[in-house]
Amino acid sequence: MNASRPASSRPFLVAVCRPDGILARDELASMKAIGQLSDSDLHPLPLVDAASPHPASDIDLDQYSGVIITGSPFGFEHPHEQKTPEHLRVEERIDALTSILLERDFPTFGICFGLQSLARTSGAPIVEGFSEDLQAPEISLTEAGLTDPLTGQLPPKFHAYTGHADAIGSIPQGAELLATGTRCHVQILRWGKNIYGTQFHPEITRDGMHLRIETYGDTYYPAEEKPAVVARCDAANTQPAHDLLASFIHRYQQA
Repeated sequence: MNASRPASSRPFLVAVCRPDGILARDELASMKAIGQLSDSDLHPLPLVDAASPHPASDIDLDQYSGVIITGSPFGFEHPHEQKTPEHLRVEERIDALTSILLERDFPTFGICFGLQSLARTSGAPIVEGFSEDLQAPEISLTEAGLTDPLTGQLPPKFHAYTGHADAIGSIPQGAELLATGTRCHVQILRWGKNIYGTQFHPEITRDGMHLRIETYGDTYYPAEEKPAVVARCDAANTQPAHDLLASFIHRYQQA
């Protein structure tokens, strides 16, 4: 899936849902590499930054080929009194953005928190009980996923990196289930013709997963299990997941 990119195209807006740091920078770097993009092809919008343009009033989506929504350390199911001003700002802004995207069926790729934000705006509950730690579980396409123009290019079963506490409790209104997993049943959704979301992380490379293993420490696993976590992540072939993100980018790049 190494489709050539247009010589001149509108950039993608990246709604960055985490504070600036090594993981946010790794996300952008891996998106550029996977999508064969230059710096000018991605316009980061840090939703945590109070000085950033507001997506509901100050962003002209017609200037972009599409929108990519990143993962986040902020969980929707955290008690309200535990949410920081930055956490609340991200929620308010992502709610505004996803409402517009869904209304317009604007080309969108939501990753992990991004998928959950789209589902939440569509009325689906975000729940606990289907978490996945730092691993690369098997993802299986549904019948709809096998015939979808984007996901139908993937193998029927493939592996992808995960790491999340919350998940989608039911299929949201207007969405189609394209892929599922053994523990977390909602892995890929599509709204309309142009809005996709994955619970897994197609932007995380092997080196990127090493960063997350170092960063999150024993959040997901006891410290003594680190060698086993690294080994199981290194053993997985996650290329099809990267191909999915690349295919989305190449499909929607607009001159």
